Amino acid sequence: MNTYLLEKVNKNPENLKSFSKKELEILCQEIRRKILHTVSVNGGHLASNLGIVEITVALHYILKIPPDRIIFDVGHQTYPHKLLTGRLEKFHTLRKYGGISGFPNPSESETDLFITGHAGTAISTAIGLQTAEDLKGGKARTVVVIGDGSLTNGVTFEGLNNLGSSRKNILIILNDNNFSISKTRGALSYYLTRWITMPVVNKSKEEIKEIIEKIPRIGEQIIRVGENLEQKTKYLIIPGIFFEKLGIKYFGPIDGNDISQILDVLKNIILYQGPVVLHAITRKGKGYTYAEQNPEKYHSIGPFDIKTGQQNSHSTTTGKLVGKFLEQSAEKYDFYVVTAAMEYGLGFESFAKKFPHRFFDVGIAESHCVIFAAGLAKNRKKPFVGIYSTFLQRTYDQIFHDICLQNLGVILLVDRAGIVSEDGPTHQGIYDLPFLRTLPNFTIFCPYSIKNLYEILNLSLNTENPMVIRYPKELLVEEMQEIKKGGKILCLATGSIASVAFKACEYLNQQGYVIDFIPVSRIKPIEDGVEKILCQYKKIVTCEEGIITGGFGSSILEVCNEKYRDFKVLRIGFPETFIGTGSRNEILKKYFLDEVGIKNRIQDFYENA
Repeated sequence: MNTYLLEKVNKNPENLKSFSKKELEILCQEIRRKILHTVSVNGGHLASNLGIVEITVALHYILKIPPDRIIFDVGHQTYPHKLLTGRLEKFHTLRKYGGISGFPNPSESETDLFITGHAGTAISTAIGLQTAEDLKGGKARTVVVIGDGSLTNGVTFEGLNNLGSSRKNILIILNDNNFSISKTRGALSYYLTRWITMPVVNKSKEEIKEIIEKIPRIGEQIIRVGENLEQKTKYLIIPGIFFEKLGIKYFGPIDGNDISQILDVLKNIILYQGPVVLHAITRKGKGYTYAEQNPEKYHSIGPFDIKTGQQNSHSTTTGKLVGKFLEQSAEKYDFYVVTAAMEYGLGFESFAKKFPHRFFDVGIAESHCVIFAAGLAKNRKKPFVGIYSTFLQRTYDQIFHDICLQNLGVILLVDRAGIVSEDGPTHQGIYDLPFLRTLPNFTIFCPYSIKNLYEILNLSLNTENPMVIRYPKELLVEEMQEIKKGGKILCLATGSIASVAFKACEYLNQQGYVIDFIPVSRIKPIEDGVEKILCQYKKIVTCEEGIITGGFGSSILEVCNEKYRDFKVLRIGFPETFIGTGSRNEILKKYFLDEVGIKNRIQDFYENA
């Protein structure tokens, strides 16, 4: 693989600024090839990174980083940025245990300012950064790169509203890969944007008139539109009135995959005083036919064959089973499915196609998603809300205020509960159970097997109360067994870790220890049968794939403390920390939550505690 220019930049990032436009185009090709090859082996976010190459290269060419900085919203579109900031030699470790992250990470490079994995935060952080820069009299520039999908996020609108009134010198690149623009309209928009952004335009209306008259064939027609030539000619062809009304200067749209266009415009507007939006149209999956034709599939994908585009494995996730269950149940039951831009990840695509009037994708707007579902429930329409555990954190107030406080029958389907391989600390689903347990009116389930999952889902079809069903990405085991031998110790395990804990207990029993084991699915309130038998044991072990602070083990400890006196409880789970990148097996082993780790901890507790 030829990466000659990329290697020059890796050796010294300043070399980039000496490249000709032709060399920059070649550099973009090298970056795409490197990303495509690496993601085909490791998996990762492909389509968005292929689409943003030219924008990233142009920003690094124009800016001086550091002290200038780029804030990416969201962080999964930073692969080109990583390749331009000294991480070429480590790029093959992308998303691997001990390797570089698939998201920005300040511990890797000073050019990554924040660990960002959730949409909507970039504009607000940029305002804070630039405000601090101004307060200390600095000259560094802050640029935000935001995808069109992030514009549906409420935090983004809060940031835009504040940005317009603050008048901070912040450039926003709107990376739009859903907007369609014809060649003629695109050429005209670029031509007009390039001229309008030139410094001479700010001098007088006569000079504006002179510039516009030079536009071939249509210049004289535009002049006749009215006195306010700049604004009225812009509004003829651009969709930026919304930004202008907020007090943010708008330019574009331009072709975001044309390095020449981007550089021409950036050179003119980079020193513009006040907030600016540059609207760039990009093609998601640019340069790889399969990703261009099916960008949703290649947004986040596992290892695949570059020649055929086919994934190397097609493992079924627990979420896909949930989606199939909903699809089949919808023939008999009247309910609705709501999600925040996660139709495919949650396994809801078949339901959406079969029942389009009963499926609602509200975009990257998790808070709105939950409140919207509450509205459905209040008007006697049963909603299932599909959401990843990591994004559920963004809806805490809405769950409290709009579901639990109203006691509305919204069913939260919390996917990716537990370790989420390769995506790192922003996506690990280990924090939801403690904050969910604090809320009244909720029933919380963590299914431990496929059979158990279906039992809970069937129960949810007939309940009128708020309910949480949290399940892992990995496929649960088909069934789980209990071990009842009148043992010295009782091991209680919930959710995805239950099968691992069962194997550990089974092994210890084979070695002569006497340990009882019960899988538990209902976490709140604790299952009646479990609560009644706790008094039979002096030692209790709890296992969960989540942080132990406030989790399942804490609930058992609370019950024991209230009802019994002479007991000891060993809680096994993750410590109160952030979990890095790696496969589920690697992470479980690191934190002694694999079969060997759990076995050793139970054995020590059995013998010594």
